[in-house]
Amino acid sequence: MAVYQTYDTKTNHEDLTDVLTKIGDMTTPVYSKLRKVSAKNTLHEWSTYEHDSAAVNAQIEGATYEYGALTAPSRLTNYTQIFRKTFQVSNTQQAVDPAGMEDEYAFRVQVALEAIGRDIEKALVNGTGASGTSGASGTARKLKGILAFITTNVSTGYGSATGSGRNISEGELNKLIQDCYSNGGRPEWLLGSYTQVNKLAQLMSGTRSYNDGNKEFTSSMLVYSSPFGRLAVEGDSQIPDDTLTVLQKDMWAVAQLRPVKKIDTPETADAKNGVLIGELTLEARAEAMNGKATGLAV
Repeated sequence: MAVYQTYDTKTNHEDLTDVLTKIGDMTTPVYSKLRKVSAKNTLHEWSTYEHDSAAVNAQIEGATYEYGALTAPSRLTNYTQIFRKTFQVSNTQQAVDPAGMEDEYAFRVQVALEAIGRDIEKALVNGTGASGTSGASGTARKLKGILAFITTNVSTGYGSATGSGRNISEGELNKLIQDCYSNGGRPEWLLGSYTQVNKLAQLMSGTRSYNDGNKEFTSSMLVYSSPFGRLAVEGDSQIPDDTLTVLQKDMWAVAQLRPVKKIDTPETADAKNGVLIGELTLEARAEAMNGKATGLAV
């Protein structure tokens, strides 16, 4: 007698759990933590002033005043970039009972919010326009990101360890922070790829410890106390694997011409549809107060 098996039946209920797992890193430290300011045009402009270096200032008693030329502030620019995510769900799908969510359309809105945030983060970090890309009919404008703005303090090695493929050393890191201080900066943020955050943790191998009755082993670096001050350590999935940045957050801002918002667009089919759209750029107030190390081992 043949055994009736699951392979033979067509009426068993599906085993679909009511839990939906979203995969991917959606963290956006730059976009989330930088100050938000207003932009007034697609070409966002701001001014910066560089103080004179300290000089020997000894004057003759009774001397006549002399007036030298004054230095004008510099004018910097960056173009706004338009970001957009669309979503469309059939009215039939809205009527059925999907697993892992109460409302398919609301779920798609949430997914789009996370995705557009990641796209903005990528542009704020990696945008490569020489001074932003102005765009044209049929060509999108593109903003210039943090890594492209930082040109003054760029570390490619320290001592005998130079060139690509090197591990970050304490000497190189401190020298990079020192260079930022020499230009008037007071950085408080070490932001790097997760690879470099791991490398930073290895710098403290001599001070690793066991906690909680030897059940917890600490191998992390959340704050780096440098000779110049404390810096919070954080990873960003949008930073290239070989790069570590030293940032002063108040020297950067996100200038929003149109903050990201959701629009329920007119129905053109038997479906509910919408769009998330926003327009913004990066304001780099003093790139010389920040730094980056590139070409690190991955």
